[in-house]
Amino acid sequence: MKAFLKALRYCWPYRGRIVLAWICGLLAAGFWFGTIGAILPMFCLLFQEPPEGVRFTEIPARLAGGQRERILEARRDRWTILERQPVPSFEVQGNTIRVASDVKVVEPRKGLKAAAQQAEEDHRPYAFALAWLADVLPEDRYYCHLWIMVSVMVMAVLRGLLVYTGEYLVGHTTNRAMLSLRLKVFEHVLRSPISLFSRIGASDVMSRFQQDCFYIQEGMKILLGKVVVEPPRAIICVVPAIIIGAAIDPWLPVIALVVAPLVGYLVRRFAVRMRRASRKSLESWASLMGILEESLFGMRVVKGYGLEAHERRGFFAASRRLFRQLLRTIRIDALTDPTVAALFTIGAAGAAILAGKIIIDRGLGRDLGDFILFFGLLVGALDPVRKLSQVSNRLQQAASGADRVYELLASDVEPRYGAKGKDLPRLAREIEFRGVSFAYAEGKPVLQDIHLTVRHGEVVAVIGRTGCGKTTLVSLIPRFFEPTAGTILIDGIDVRDVTLRSLRGQIAYVPQETTLFADTVAGNIALGAVQHSRRQPSRDEIEQAGRAAHADRFIRQMPQGYDSPIGEHGTTLSGGERQRIALARAILRNPAILILDEATSALDEETQALVQDTLREFVKGRTTILIAHRLSTLTIADRIVVMDSGRIMGVGTHDELLATCPPYRRLREVGMDGV
Repeated sequence: MKAFLKALRYCWPYRGRIVLAWICGLLAAGFWFGTIGAILPMFCLLFQEPPEGVRFTEIPARLAGGQRERILEARRDRWTILERQPVPSFEVQGNTIRVASDVKVVEPRKGLKAAAQQAEEDHRPYAFALAWLADVLPEDRYYCHLWIMVSVMVMAVLRGLLVYTGEYLVGHTTNRAMLSLRLKVFEHVLRSPISLFSRIGASDVMSRFQQDCFYIQEGMKILLGKVVVEPPRAIICVVPAIIIGAAIDPWLPVIALVVAPLVGYLVRRFAVRMRRASRKSLESWASLMGILEESLFGMRVVKGYGLEAHERRGFFAASRRLFRQLLRTIRIDALTDPTVAALFTIGAAGAAILAGKIIIDRGLGRDLGDFILFFGLLVGALDPVRKLSQVSNRLQQAASGADRVYELLASDVEPRYGAKGKDLPRLAREIEFRGVSFAYAEGKPVLQDIHLTVRHGEVVAVIGRTGCGKTTLVSLIPRFFEPTAGTILIDGIDVRDVTLRSLRGQIAYVPQETTLFADTVAGNIALGAVQHSRRQPSRDEIEQAGRAAHADRFIRQMPQGYDSPIGEHGTTLSGGERQRIALARAILRNPAILILDEATSALDEETQALVQDTLREFVKGRTTILIAHRLSTLTIADRIVVMDSGRIMGVGTHDELLATCPPYRRLREVGMDGV
């Protein structure tokens, strides 16, 4: 839950909206109570007829101290009243009432005034409210009833508007907060070392952005919405119900609410189970995303090898695992609501049993309205209590999602490009690997005790069998990974002591798996130069780079030329076309260090020869390290580095290696393309 509370901090900048939403919620709770409270005046108006008999009282006179005023209440439409008669006080004969001269005759109160008077005499807790309503509303019973109904409708409309406003404000706040959190996570991911994706995978990161953040947002809505709005609705119904029920019989509210501790215990138990189930379901989501990502990005292989059934089985198995995990959360969620409703219904039924005994023993009398109001308030409290029963489950789901998101945020990141270290001058002398070793996992070295010096302006080709560590070796130069032992020096400066901006700013890296972005051709070529020089290259410079990479011809044949959009991941282009655009991007960057990781492997022989001619000119004055699988690539190399099992087996020219390096001779014998 600590991680979820951290996520809530992103709502703080929008606290004004939250407070306004809470005010709307409290006002809506007041209208909710007003709607339910209308039961009592409605009952008094419709089911309590004005008295038909007479009523005689003596009250202290207002002006004459010590004297008492005698009052007779009688309806003149039902009785014939003869006043100032010689009787002690009053005398009833048939439908005629003879009244003494010192007795004041008044009409009995009607409607709410009669109910308010009776409630005051019976010391009802709601007597003051009825008295206020009796003063405000018309005395005529029908018009009073009409005004109450109109008030109920107005309160319902106002409550709906307030609920809408409150939910909109909470939704706006949580979406803005999640926007900030997602940007924070995305920035963290961009600054994370590549080893993070080797450890947890890109699909798991995507799952945390999607499902985990969704759970966090739902938890924010619950905590800032229902947790604040629903308790006042419940309290504003339960407290009056307790007071009114206790006035009828002290055991009435006790029996009705005796189930509350059991409800709290069960809700807590459900929440604990929900958190475990949510964690597992999120992990299953990540696994499913991984299978989906592999299938979509490898669709050519899937179709080429007829692997549809294999992928379908894998996806189905992962979907079944996710389905089982989601079923657990659904069962817990589905069990919580009816359990709470059933327990409160049992409590209310128990109170109804006692109420039935009271009515049978005492008769309906004057308590019937109180009974109706008591049970009406209990029903009114059930809806917010039922909604609150789901709060704990939603918060536990949010806590599970927040734990996974903050696990990602807790991972180590690379220092900001210009924040740590000193600026590295442009390469002038050499790159040196001094005793470098590296392992992705402890105890499983990929590189072992690498000693290598690459001079400025030199072209060095790295060859070896698949898996011997070639790509890992060149990935250490721009610090995609950090050596587990040894150091890498550029002009005698440890690369760990310089800023990433100054290091990577003079490197152009062209991998075998070319990455293009959803932009135009010109935009993709210009990307590296824009970030390096902080200026937008001119169209002439972009086209010149395209011509140098022998990409200009096919680019101009596209519908919009250099302004043609490239589909997601560049899937509208062939592998060779993507590689030539990536090479044009590197050329435009004007790097001091050029790293080509099998960057021309997808080119045909003719285009390969043309690109080789371009590279011969482009690499002049630059330090170039290329990983080669083709013999033709070695023709531009000044020296060749032969690797095997993470070690350097030989360094030298073609003739030197033929004479001294058996692994090189074996590679030449197989033609290199097969390694």
